[in-house]
Amino acid sequence: MIERPLSSRRERRKEETRQRLFDAALALMQEKPFDQITVEEITERADVAKGTFFSYFPTKEQLLIAYTQEMVDEVYEFLEQLQPENATSQWEVMRQVMRFIAEIDGRSLERTRSMMVACCQSNHLREMMAQMVDEATQRAMLGFARGQEQGEFRTDVSAEQLAYYAVRLYRICLMEWMMERPDQPLSDLVEQTLDFFKPAFVKQEEPR
Repeated sequence: MIERPLSSRRERRKEETRQRLFDAALALMQEKPFDQITVEEITERADVAKGTFFSYFPTKEQLLIAYTQEMVDEVYEFLEQLQPENATSQWEVMRQVMRFIAEIDGRSLERTRSMMVACCQSNHLREMMAQMVDEATQRAMLGFARGQEQGEFRTDVSAEQLAYYAVRLYRICLMEWMMERPDQPLSDLVEQTLDFFKPAFVKQEEPR
């Protein structure tokens, strides 16, 4: 039997503890807003000492930032699997990515609402969210630029503008889902919205 190195076991335990803290915070976010959750409640739910929390995260906001970054990384890994540089349709790539994001956000209405409220209440979280939106827009812009070169998207507006409005469509869907249509799957709402607005993005055939 091969012994796992001590450092490897330690890293595994550290990751397990980190995940327990994530899970505890997410579970609590389904019960009440993030600003009402205390570090003590998170550590009690995770069954770890309070001091352990601060060895991983300086504040509970940093925990939320770390979790959100993991979700972002998950989305970009999904995007890489689609190999957009070889895709015949950049619109289809964007559609699949948006649906994937919607499935993540749609896992829990309460948690997503709590995260949004936390961002509204914290300048640090709001700045972090703005940076993530900017990065998403830049990524989308690359896809639109590629699609313009391939003749798929309209060229009378810039790829940057197309990306801005695509991201804006998702954010509108997210807000509508949270505020008005919680019984409808977010992913379905995003699909319907993209189908309706697709003619605003793709290149139209010239009239004969």
